[in-house]
Amino acid sequence: MHRLTGGVEKLARIVIRHWARSPHGFQLTLARSVLAASTVVVLTFNRASVLLHDPTTARASPTSCDNLASLGAFCIASAEHLEQVRWLLILLCAPALLGLVPAVAAPLHAYAAFTVASNTVGIEGGDFLVASSSLIMVVVCATDCRLHGWSARSSARPASAYIPAQVFLLGLRVQVAYVYLEAATVKQVHPIWADGSALWYWTQQPNFGARPEVRDLLEVVLAQGSAVHALTWGVIVTEYVLAFAVLAARRRLPRLLTLALGVSMHLVFALVLGLITFFVSMLGVLLLVTWRAGDAMPWKLFRLVRSTSRVREGAPLRALPRLR
Repeated sequence: MHRLTGGVEKLARIVIRHWARSPHGFQLTLARSVLAASTVVVLTFNRASVLLHDPTTARASPTSCDNLASLGAFCIASAEHLEQVRWLLILLCAPALLGLVPAVAAPLHAYAAFTVASNTVGIEGGDFLVASSSLIMVVVCATDCRLHGWSARSSARPASAYIPAQVFLLGLRVQVAYVYLEAATVKQVHPIWADGSALWYWTQQPNFGARPEVRDLLEVVLAQGSAVHALTWGVIVTEYVLAFAVLAARRRLPRLLTLALGVSMHLVFALVLGLITFFVSMLGVLLLVTWRAGDAMPWKLFRLVRSTSRVREGAPLRALPRLR
């Protein structure tokens, strides 16, 4: 019995040391703002008639109102108020976009993201990942009682209160790793990806291919067999690396290198294929899973913003601290 008790105490100390840490740093607020921006862009630049396009009828209607999807705002509202609902959802995203009242902003954005993922046709993909990430943020931000997320983290709560938030963030890392792993394995077994010619066909696809501005250049580059094989398999290898690194990278440098690699890959997709909102969505998710609250801010501008939030009005500015 004494040995069992000692084992439980040792496990408790490990959990407290590694999991009882506040995640509410600058990076979390920035990531939530980016996720909210993705939802806002989709809702702002696409009218309800586009978001709810139904090829079988002449009018706009939600794509699904079955089961949980029936709780979406487009399913609850009447058909003549769909445009008003679209603007209402944009307003629900505003607090998260601005970093205000995280404990309240998180569920508001989560509902807007859930509605977009459940009731609309989906513009560029990534909507479900944003919805699941924003739902996790509801739990993570429940312990954040600040008026805005850009201020210094509060130390008023006991460290153990942050354990559920850290567990849910681990669950998000597992989900993102699975997304990349599935993407890589599905590509690897597909014939045109396996023989290294997939990117050539993707650039020629009229509806979902390369943007006209870059198509001519890509055709010249991908006309070389070695180039198209290297680039095609480079995408697969990169996704395998990201799937592993998102889970395995623990130290600051490997995590930030993982962030840079993922952002670079999705930025290329955005520039070549025009997947802008998908890039914004993945940027927000990657910030959540690779950047920790304990990482120092690498930009002087953000250090200045954080340091001034700690100084009372009229007090002189001191030397900028190393932010945590």
